[in-house]
Amino acid sequence: MRTIRQQLMIGLLGATLACVVGAGAMLYRSLLTETKELADLQLRQLAGAQPGEVKGSHDPEEAFVLQTWDASGERRYEAAAPDLPHLPRYDAQGYRDAQVNGAVWRIYGTSAAGRYTQVSQPHDARHVLAAHMALRAGAPLLLIAVLFSGLVMLIVRRALRPLLRLEQAVAGQSPTALRPLDPEATAPDLRPVVEALNGLMDKFEEAMAAQRTFIADAAHELRSPLTALKLQLQLVERADGAEARALALARLHERLDRGSHLVHQLLSLARQESGTGPAQWKPIDLNELLGSVVADHSALADSRGIDLGVESAQAIVLHADGDGMRVMLNNLVDNALRYIQAGGRVDLLAGREDGRIYVQVRDNGPGVAPEHRERLFDRFFRPDGNEAWGSGLGLSIVRSIADRHHAVVRLGEGEQGRGFIVTVLF
Repeated sequence: MRTIRQQLMIGLLGATLACVVGAGAMLYRSLLTETKELADLQLRQLAGAQPGEVKGSHDPEEAFVLQTWDASGERRYEAAAPDLPHLPRYDAQGYRDAQVNGAVWRIYGTSAAGRYTQVSQPHDARHVLAAHMALRAGAPLLLIAVLFSGLVMLIVRRALRPLLRLEQAVAGQSPTALRPLDPEATAPDLRPVVEALNGLMDKFEEAMAAQRTFIADAAHELRSPLTALKLQLQLVERADGAEARALALARLHERLDRGSHLVHQLLSLARQESGTGPAQWKPIDLNELLGSVVADHSALADSRGIDLGVESAQAIVLHADGDGMRVMLNNLVDNALRYIQAGGRVDLLAGREDGRIYVQVRDNGPGVAPEHRERLFDRFFRPDGNEAWGSGLGLSIVRSIADRHHAVVRLGEGEQGRGFIVTVLF
């Protein structure tokens, strides 16, 4: 693809060349018309000249043949420019065109005092004369065109300097310290571009800050499980007796499960926020998806005596990312099962509200205080007083997936102020 400078140069210089060629063609046609008129007048004047007064030459203006016949038809006089052939008598009275040896001639004939005079000139001589005159008259035009082309190149170069300065300003930015560009220091036409670049750099800086915060939080959150694993391993090594060692190993397995869960959640959150997951948007039967999620968690629910099931009477189909929806629902169900008391109840349902599709996970557990609900979407946040272990990333993952679907996540409490309800409205 050509650069802007190349396109401007080609366009402007091409337009200049087209104008020069067009002006030259118009000048040539105009001069050719005038040349024909003057040449016709010259033929008429030559016809009235006395024999011996006219001599031909190689000059296009004198490229003619003058011939005279008497009343008996005998040629009495002939004068011709070099290399021009002898022409027969045409008995023309006035002007006419004739073709001789493949060339077109202009002929003027007149009769006076028993004498017929014929003056002839090839059309090619007239074209040559018009071309010579056009070149002489068009030389200043060519000079002006050359000067104009130089001015065009200079103006284009100067006009594109703001683009060059903008390129240098962008190239001088550091990825770790992006500085906004000054719109007032650029040409008015480039200010929208500069403002758009500033907006893009702001978004990039926000993304980098979020990434740095995520890495710092992840490092902080991983430090504690790793330290605990090391301490638990030391306890296993120091355990006296098989019973103490078995208890220490069980706790070590529990710590490993927590660490593995935290790493899995971190990877899932990073994948969802970066948008690099293999999104496959397609129609999804929500009842079928809810049933599949319940089946995945049924063993854990049964082990704690929790009633886990689906409540949905109508068929609901949603065009969404199937893998993302499964990850979102898995996190919601995992949170519900993790924090609900043994023997509790967790229900999943899908429906419509004001024409919009929603999925909902509700339980009859202890719930979350209203002042803590908004903070549940913050990474690694866990309300005080929770005995169940967790990473504090589940609802962050849920909101990230919901944002990709342009959905809204609502948090509320169950009936009679007990329990917790999470609704994702699409």
